[in-house]
Amino acid sequence: MADYRDEGGAVVSTGLLGHTLRLAAAVVVVGLVVVLLIDRNDGMAGLGDPEEPAAQVAAVPGAGAQAGSQGGSEIVLKAGAHGHFMVDATVDGEVIRFLVDTGASSIFLTPQDAETLGWSKERLTFSQRYETANGEIRAAPVELRSVRIGQLEFYDLPASVGEAPGSISLLGMSFLKRFESYEFRGDTMILTW
Repeated sequence: MADYRDEGGAVVSTGLLGHTLRLAAAVVVVGLVVVLLIDRNDGMAGLGDPEEPAAQVAAVPGAGAQAGSQGGSEIVLKAGAHGHFMVDATVDGEVIRFLVDTGASSIFLTPQDAETLGWSKERLTFSQRYETANGEIRAAPVELRSVRIGQLEFYDLPASVGEAPGSISLLGMSFLKRFESYEFRGDTMILTW
């Protein structure tokens, strides 16, 4: 098992270790290509993929003495086919599909969902600015009278309506912070209150 130097002076191993390292490097490169192709195909499906069902919401009441320290109840959300947590919430009496997004700062409505809730574009003032991965966007502040998921209902929540058409509305951190805690367990998100 001898090592030799190539034309550039780098040490090249001809033994089992050298072959193993080259094989490992090839596996890593092929793995990255596969991940990039899968990620590209997921991105093409879109976040608001109407084929992806919303999560089934299960409200689980707390039990005994543990409920006081860990919250009284919890909502359990299952990730959809693309790994996103989608939920149908009743907002001001209308059902709106949301993506639960820890990367979003607030509740964000698409113009289409805002129209469903009675806010036409002409009635909105787009005075807010948000920095997103796709650049700066303008939004209009609104207030949601109620948002209900399962048996849990919140009142008078600030939200924003995007000026440009969007694929899906978002429940961001301003919503998640209303819970005692939220955690991920595999493909499950647990919201505790």
